[in-house]
Amino acid sequence: ALIMAYGWGYRGTVGHEAGAMVPGALLGLVLALASGRSDWERRTLVAGLFSAIGFAWGGSLSYMEQTFYVSSDSFPDVLYGFTILFFLGGMWAGIGGAGIGFALTESRSTLEQIIRPFTAVCGVFFIVYIYFFLNPEVKEAYETFTVRNFHDGDWLPATLTLMTASIYWLVRPKDREGASLFFWGAVAWWIGYLSLTKFGGLRLGPLHRSESWGGVLGVLVVVLIYLVRRKNRAALMMSLYGILAGGFGFVMAVFIRHPIMVDWGPFADWPAMPDWRIAEVSFGFFMGLGLSLGALRLIRDGVAPPEEDVPRAPLDVYAGFVILVALVWINFRRHVARLIPPIQPGESGLVLGLPLWGWYGIVGMLMTAPVLYCLYLYFRGNRMLVPRSAFGKGALATLLLLWVTQLGYGLQLESNSRSIMGLLILLVPASISTLLIVRASQGMAHPKPVTSELANAHDIRWRVGIRHGMTWLITPVFLLAITGITMAMQETPFSASRKRFGPEAYWRQTSRMMGTWRAVALSNDFSIPKDFNGEMPVAALEFSPYRDVTLKNADGEILSDDHRWFLKNQYTWLGWHSKSDAPSIKAEVPLHFEEGRIFITWPPDSGDQGYLVLEKAGDE
Repeated sequence: ALIMAYGWGYRGTVGHEAGAMVPGALLGLVLALASGRSDWERRTLVAGLFSAIGFAWGGSLSYMEQTFYVSSDSFPDVLYGFTILFFLGGMWAGIGGAGIGFALTESRSTLEQIIRPFTAVCGVFFIVYIYFFLNPEVKEAYETFTVRNFHDGDWLPATLTLMTASIYWLVRPKDREGASLFFWGAVAWWIGYLSLTKFGGLRLGPLHRSESWGGVLGVLVVVLIYLVRRKNRAALMMSLYGILAGGFGFVMAVFIRHPIMVDWGPFADWPAMPDWRIAEVSFGFFMGLGLSLGALRLIRDGVAPPEEDVPRAPLDVYAGFVILVALVWINFRRHVARLIPPIQPGESGLVLGLPLWGWYGIVGMLMTAPVLYCLYLYFRGNRMLVPRSAFGKGALATLLLLWVTQLGYGLQLESNSRSIMGLLILLVPASISTLLIVRASQGMAHPKPVTSELANAHDIRWRVGIRHGMTWLITPVFLLAITGITMAMQETPFSASRKRFGPEAYWRQTSRMMGTWRAVALSNDFSIPKDFNGEMPVAALEFSPYRDVTLKNADGEILSDDHRWFLKNQYTWLGWHSKSDAPSIKAEVPLHFEEGRIFITWPPDSGDQGYLVLEKAGDE
């Protein structure tokens, strides 16, 4: 639970799928290390690898909007926010739990059948990433196309996975089971997205937020079906534990954050507390705790050791490469990107003939080379540079990943109290986890073999049982209670709140705003002056579903690349010159809807001097 608390807090600094792989890897590593079982300790790196892969899927989920509903003053909206958070957290940890359970119960040859097509898919992803990196205009066109046609979802990765898995299935018959899993996962992503969002019309957030949740739900369903077909009840149990752990964990995390965010009671004196970092750490803690209970049940009730039917070194070295090299590279690029200053006009941006990002690559390769060489020696049978025990090897990898990522977090530390408090919040679970691992090494360097009555992963004893079902039954009561307590902490809606239901729902505001609005008057208040005959500063504004605002000047000139609209604090805002590089002319002003008209502070960049009145084109 502690290592997951740190990992999820770190994930908040980098985000997305790659960021989610770090806490996933740490959780898998520590669960195997803390088991006290020699067979699991030999699987430490493998458990970290499969856990990282499992938790990566949820990295595409968009969830911040749901927290805005929680801070409103409407019971249906708060309840909706917590319910969707439960849903998203359950999907996330459900796939992650399946990955952990699979790694600790399946034969090594079966795991390799999964990893080989996974490597092929990742290779294709890497080629596409390099292509986009070298062709930024193509990347921008792809991102625009994705936003406008696929709800900013992961349609391209799903398509690439489907195509790669299909080809792999044809050319590598012995790995067809693994290739089929990725193929059907990609198919399920498309089915989930198309049926629920694209054609089903179900959206969880505003227009500009990613809607990949339907695809992730499809992937979870495929994973569950796969485990059922393999009759791997132990891994299925871990997945079901994960669904509850992720659901309850996400709800509890946002609930714990709420009094700090709204300055309730004693928390009003905590202005420097990073409330969202606290929520991330709490989410990781509760999610890790729930999955730890599942692993504890496997240990306590005696799941049989997984079959080691092929040499261990190839998969162990591969897992070490992913955990110690690949994860560090794909996440550190985000840390370093914040350190590289933008190139100013007239500057080349070159240092000794290379851009700064080029030097970052060189330094990174120099630091990576020793790790790669050590992995090569290990693969060749030279184990002189690593601890002798399986526990020592796993502990070394865990501590390296833990403190290297902590270093990355420190690189982007800002010199303010809130940022420093965020660092301390991560240091506490990281330090305690380190101490526990070091202390455990005294008793686990030579673990005792499993001697209790064993049951293989197919055994019926791994059914979740009646207590699991009872937990699902009390979930609605839990959500209702959390909603009521949350609303009792605030008398008015928080400034960052948002509503899903009622006349003030965000989607009602944005839907009525879409289209062209012509300027009809200038006013000192929310009314139209009688017999207004003044000259209009602009002719019209057009609002698009993609947050673009096109301005038509009085002389007919059209400006389409400078302004945008966005949602903030329960209102729709105009970002005046938001795409400009000149800060002096930028401004953010709310759009006021009154009697079918829009009133905009005018001029937007000159303070509150009056309002430009707009009427929908075509309305009489």
